[in-house]
Order: sequence, then C-alpha cells, then structure tokens
Amino acid sequence: MNLIRESLENIKATEELKQNTLQYLREQQQGKHRVRAHFAHAYAMAVIGLLCLAGIGGGFAYSLPVTYISIDVNPSIELSVNRFGRVVSAEAYNDDGDGVIEQVPLRNISYMQAVNRLINDDKYNRYLEQDGVLVFTVISDRAEEILEEITSDELSEKYEALTYTSDLSCREEAHRHEMSFGKYRTYLELLEYDEGVTIEDCHGMTMGELRSRIDACSHAGQTGGKKQHGGGHGSHHGHDN
Repeated sequence: MNLIRESLENIKATEELKQNTLQYLREQQQGKHRVRAHFAHAYAMAVIGLLCLAGIGGGFAYSLPVTYISIDVNPSIELSVNRFGRVVSAEAYNDDGDGVIEQVPLRNISYMQAVNRLINDDKYNRYLEQDGVLVFTVISDRAEEILEEITSDELSEKYEALTYTSDLSCREEAHRHEMSFGKYRTYLELLEYDEGVTIEDCHGMTMGELRSRIDACSHAGQTGGKKQHGGGHGSHHGHDN
C-alpha cells in the first residue's frame, strides 16, 4: 500500500480520484469485498495506469500548440500558444530576435503578457522607436478574437501595429526559408508587386523597409491594382499608414 501511495503522489490527477483509489485498495486489503488478492492487485495497477495516462494527457494538452503568433519589427519572433492561452515556446528567426529572447522570458505566460513583456523591454523597444513597424500575424481557429485583443491593447495602439492572419502552409514554407511566417507573408505580398524581389533580399530588410517598399509599389500602380492574396497566405486586419 505504501508503494502504491508513493506512486499516486507522483501522478497528476485530482485529489478526490487519488483518495477514492486508495480507499478502494484499503477495502480490498481488509477483505470487505472478498476479492482475490491478485484481482485486487490487477485492478490497482489498471487504475494507476489510467491515472498515469491522465497525467501524461494533461501534460501533452498543455504543451500542444493550437495558435501561432509571429511578431515582427526587425526582431522576428514566433510564439507557440496552447489551448489555455499560454506560450509554450518562443523562437527567433533572425539575430536580433535571438538577442531579445535570450533576455526576455516568454514561456508559460499568457500571449498578451508575452506581447507586453516584449514591447516594454528596453532592448526591443529601441527597434520600435527607430521608425519601426510592428506587425502581428496570427494562425489560429480563434484568429479574429486574438487579433481584436491585440489591437485593443494600449501598447499595440501606441505603435499602430498592423495585424494579419495566415495559415499553416505559409508557416511551413516560411520555416523552409528560415524566416518567420509573418515576415514571409509580407514577402509574398511584396512579390505581387515586384516579381524581382527575392527571399535573400527580404532576409536583410526590416518590416518597416518591406512595408515602405510595398506602399511605394502600390502607389506607383506597377501591377495596375493589387491582387488578392492567394493560397490562404493572409489577410490584412490592421491599419496601414
């Protein structure tokens, strides 16, 4: 019984379920149900196995991303967010992003806390103060809700953040080119106006430079009118300058 109790203490399950299991095992030992010992032992092992699965399942659910948020200025950082709205990983896609996430802890907090922690960081804030353009790109079944929350945030409003949606196929393509999906979506938008622009060009450009080039091409009317984005690569939800 002591061994089983110790096993249960290491399992993530409700206290009520643990206590009910222990009570059942006590009753088995006392002979109240008069079940053979090996059946009682088998039952106990089955219950413990189920509790283990419950614990593993809970951990898996926590670590499984269901939402992705790309935050791009010049630092390009992607947040992977679980169903509870918590950041389970943060990845940088350029040197500036690496420098930021090395000093700004972003995991195991809500995505809005992570956003505000980034914007409030002195090192990150310098990119915003240097005529930086702050762009959020979201992949999620709740994209509209998340974007509304981001755009209504005081700091996002202060920097007139642009917001977009995207999809997993765009994210996969972006990562093949070692680029955040937010910046890659912007590259695809620029490519509609300027077929000569390359991934290598965009790697060396800030989001402000990319947006300025898109605006210049758009105003010049190089394509006779902007095309609709194809392949589900994103739609604009912010306010262009």
